[in-house]
This record gives sequence, structure tokens and C-alpha cells, in this order.
Amino acid sequence: MSGTITAIYEQGVLRPLTPLALPEYTQVQLQIIEPDFNIEAERQRVRQVLIEAGVIRPRPVVEPVQPIAETTLAAVAEVLGKVGPLSELIMAEREGR
Repeated sequence: MSGTITAIYEQGVLRPLTPLALPEYTQVQLQIIEPDFNIEAERQRVRQVLIEAGVIRPRPVVEPVQPIAETTLAAVAEVLGKVGPLSELIMAEREGR
């Protein structure tokens, strides 16, 4: 079993709020994350430190792709349909025809 659960710490013992599908005496590893911990903010902070250290590069800004109008797609399909299969077009170009 792997995953994330919520537990309450009381009287020196962590008590899961939901039952666990584990055999008795199974050893587990715990990662303590306090409720006010903002994982996304921490990721951003680590990413910024790595960028400043030159270990990684900033993510490039990607412009959203504009959808192509159906009429444009139909016109292109018509032109491509007249020249024949793309494989033949590629072979003709390679042969210099």
C-alpha cells in the first residue's frame, strides 16, 4: 500500500483517520507535512533557487496555439488530395522530380 493519509498525533501516537489495509506490525515510512505547508509554493522556491544557481533553465513561455478554421482545413485537404499520397511526394522530392 502506498499513498497519502491523514492522521492525528495524540498522546505520542499517530492515529490514522481512516483504516489502513496493512498487516499488523508492518513498518512504514512517514513524511510529515504540516497542514499550512504549501507544496506548490515550495516547488516554486526550489525551482527559483535552481535557476539562480544555473542548474536548470527557466521554462520557456509557450504561446497558445490558435485553432485552425474548418474551411482552411478543408482547403488544405483538397490540395493535398490532388497531389497524391504523401509518401510518393516525399520519394519524388528525394529523386529530384
